[in-house]
Formats: sequence, C-alpha cells, structure tokens
Amino acid sequence: MLNNSSSIEKKLSSLNLSNEEAKLYIELLRSPNSHQKLAHATGINRTKVYRLAAELEKRSLISRRTDDRGTFLVAADPATLEVELVSQEEKLKEQRAALTQLLPDLEKIKSGEGSSFIVHTYEGVEGFKQMLWHELKAQKELLTLGKGKIDDLVANRNWAEKHRAMTIEAGYHIRQIHNYEDGTNYPFTLHQDFLARYSYRLMDSSILLLKQQTVIYNDTVAIYHWRNEEKVGLEITNHAYAAMMRHVFEQYWSLAQPPEATV
Repeated sequence: MLNNSSSIEKKLSSLNLSNEEAKLYIELLRSPNSHQKLAHATGINRTKVYRLAAELEKRSLISRRTDDRGTFLVAADPATLEVELVSQEEKLKEQRAALTQLLPDLEKIKSGEGSSFIVHTYEGVEGFKQMLWHELKAQKELLTLGKGKIDDLVANRNWAEKHRAMTIEAGYHIRQIHNYEDGTNYPFTLHQDFLARYSYRLMDSSILLLKQQTVIYNDTVAIYHWRNEEKVGLEITNHAYAAMMRHVFEQYWSLAQPPEATV
C-alpha cells in the first residue's frame, strides 16, 4: 500500500523531517522494530539509526517498548504530526508578538535615540552640496527655519533645479518659515511639482530673527551658516534633539502668517 514511499518522504520533509528520519518513521509505521533491524530495512548505518531515533523520540514521533523479546521502537500515531504543527504555530505567534514589541526598541537604537549626538561639519559650497544631498533622504516632510533658497546656498541655478527635481522624486514635502523682509520672488523654480510640495509662512523678525537656515528632517538637524564667501555647515543626528527642534518649528509655524494673509 505504501509503494509511494519516496513521495511520502518528500512530503514529510516539509514537516521538518530529514529524508532518513522520514524513512525510519515510515518503516516503524509498518511495524515496531529494533535499531538493528531498522538499519537493515532502511540501509542506514546502525550508529546513525540510534542518533536519528533519539531525535524522533524528542519530538514524540516514536517511543520505545520493551518486552521479553527486547527493546523495540514504535511509531506514534500520525496525528502527532499535527500536534507538532500546532506547537510550531504557537511558537511562531509568540515570536511574532516578541518581534512586534522589539521593533520600536530596535528602531530607536538605529536612529540613535538615547545615544550621544552624532555631529558632522562641512565647509564651502561642496560641503553645502553634500548636506543638501543628505536632505534627499527625508521621509514625508522637511522643515526649514530661515532665509535662503538652494540657489543661495550653492550659487548654481542648474544644480539647484536638479536638486528640486530629485526632491520631487524623493516624495517629501517642505515647509519653510522666514522673515517678512527676506521674502522670495515667486515662482522661484520652473518645477511646478516642487511648488506643489512647498509651502511657507512669514514671521516678524521682532519675534524670531532668521538670518541663517536650520533644516529638520528624520532624526537630523542641519544648520547652514554663510557670510560673504564663508560657508560652514553642521549636521546633528539625534532622535530626541530632532524631535525637540521639530516641536519648536511647529510652535513658530502656528504663529507665522501665510503669505496670502500679508497681502
């Protein structure tokens, strides 16, 4: 009846039985047997049969029976395989629950929350360009406090337009606050899709004087400082500090006026 043993062995392998373990189990389903006779019937080395049988016993798929003829190995009811599956499913549920609880902590470790600040400094136009490339990693939104367009930072219109095009591809939105006297001529770019993702508000300099530019994205706060030909940049990566600066931005955003309100 079980001439299709090789097919059954393959199916048993999907239940985490090796080919040789499956052979032993199938043979024992036919009839109880000793280790020596199992080795002869399956062609598996007798020493290995002892080791494999021990593993199957741990999984409750076989057991030992001793009588006046000696010790025999007996296959458990095939339904035991289902019991083992249920146990595996329960274990998987526990692992998923543990992972769900663990992920936030792992994300905090990855983002640097609770760790020392990671600080990088940059100089010159090339340094500013590198910082601007980093901004393209922004997720969902990038917040800017202060005056200045990309053109002001790198003094290169073509480069600035290329960066705006990549901003569109990156898919994040931009909100900016600057002082009334630092108003920008709009539209300042040919990329209409960029303008659709960009919004700004105006702040009285007596409330907050914004001479340079601070950018907040992800867990990073980037500071651009320039005066005449001197350009110095700073990136601070720390979850808690970025969260605080994001909160500061939102407070000033609520106080700032949308451009249409100033007309």
